[in-house]
Amino acid sequence: MNHTIIKLLRCPVCQSSMNVTDDGRVCRCRGPRTHCFDFARSGHLHLGGPHAGEGDTKEAVLARRAFLDAGYYRQLSDTVNEILDTLPSATVLDAGCGEGYYTNRMAVGRDVLGIDLSRAGIEYAARRAKQLQTRAGFAVASLFSMPVQNAALDAVINLFAPCAEEEFSRVLKPGGHLILVGAGERHLMGLKKVLYENPYFNSTRADLPTKMKTVMQKRLQTEITVEGVQMIRALFSMTPYYWRTCETDRAKLDRLDTLTTELDFDIFVFRKGI
Repeated sequence: MNHTIIKLLRCPVCQSSMNVTDDGRVCRCRGPRTHCFDFARSGHLHLGGPHAGEGDTKEAVLARRAFLDAGYYRQLSDTVNEILDTLPSATVLDAGCGEGYYTNRMAVGRDVLGIDLSRAGIEYAARRAKQLQTRAGFAVASLFSMPVQNAALDAVINLFAPCAEEEFSRVLKPGGHLILVGAGERHLMGLKKVLYENPYFNSTRADLPTKMKTVMQKRLQTEITVEGVQMIRALFSMTPYYWRTCETDRAKLDRLDTLTTELDFDIFVFRKGI
C-alpha cells in the first residue's frame, strides 16, 4: 500500500492519522494510545472492527472473479474509467470494491483505495494489485464507517453496493464527485426470461443521494452471450435473484450451454457542494 493511500486512512478506533513502521509490516495511528494494524501477507489491512459484518463468502468471490475476468462487464469498467478521466481524480475510493476488478483497472495513473466487508474479496484484490503493479490499496471495512480522513478524496465510486451518502460526503473534498452505478430497467432481462414466467423490469435505485448535485446521468446498454453452465451460474450468483429464486427455477440454468442477455446500467455522477 503506497504512501499516498496511507495518508488517506484514519484509525478506526480513535480517528487519528496513520503511518507505517520502518519495516513496512504494521500500520499504526498517531493517537495517544497508538493502535496498530498488521498488514496481511497480500498487503491489505483489516480496519473494520469486531462488529463490521462479513461480506461475500470465498465461493461468491471466486464466482464473481471468474465472470469479471472473462471480460463480460469490461465495457462498464471502461466507461467508469472514461468518466474518471474527465474529473479531478488523483485520489479515488472504490466503496464496496469486492474482489477488486474495477478497482485495479482504475488504479492506472491514479491512487485508488478499495474498501469492502469481504475478507476473501479484499485478499484477492490485494494479491491482484501486486501482480499487476497497480496503484491500488485495499482494506476490510464497512462503507458506513470508513477508516478514511475527512475531505480526503477527489472521487468515490459506488458500483452496485449500498449508497452511504453521509459517509461518502464526509470523505469527499469540497467539489468532489460520486460516481454511482445501478441496474437499468432491462438489466439481465435474458437471464430473467429463463428463470421466471413473468420477468419484470428493474426499478431505479431507491438510495440515490439527495444532498449532492446531479451533474451527469448516462445509460449504458449492450448485449452479451455467456458461454457454459459454470459461467452462467457465476453470473446468476452475482445477482439479487440468487437469493430470491426457488430451486426449481434455478435448475433451468443447468440446461443452458449459452445465455444471451441484455446489460443495462444506469450511471450517475454527483458533486459535493463547495
